[in-house]
Amino acid sequence: WVFSAVDHDDACCVGIHAIKTGNRFAALQPIAQGLKAEFGATGADAGRGLSLRMDNGTQYTADDFLNQIKFWGIAPSFAFVAEPQTNGVAERFNRTLKEQAIHGRLFKNVEEVRAAVTAFRDRYNRHWRLEKLGFMSPLEARQAYAMQKAA
Repeated sequence: WVFSAVDHDDACCVGIHAIKTGNRFAALQPIAQGLKAEFGATGADAGRGLSLRMDNGTQYTADDFLNQIKFWGIAPSFAFVAEPQTNGVAERFNRTLKEQAIHGRLFKNVEEVRAAVTAFRDRYNRHWRLEKLGFMSPLEARQAYAMQKAA
């Protein structure tokens, strides 16, 4: 299982987690990574004002998962059932991740998968040019927004 958290504005992957058992607790890991990286904390209300777009998988509809994101101050936003395009930014990232880092490779263990997806995330955020961002990488778009906001 590989779980990711992708910012829908600039398509930056803010968290990624590979694990053998894809349960509700594993699904929380990339969100916690993103909160820690973006806001420096994972305590109560660390993500106040954010909304989390997700599919209707059992990991995301579990009470433990929903209670944790509410603790973080994050509002749940479910994609429409059987309409993955309503979560298109994350779906596109996951497709690219699978094509570039997973499919066609043989892994000995989950640690190798974790290393491959983490390396891809870093390469994607720094170098992957996206048309929706004016052919900037996600990190370039994020930096451009920060500069514009500061001006």
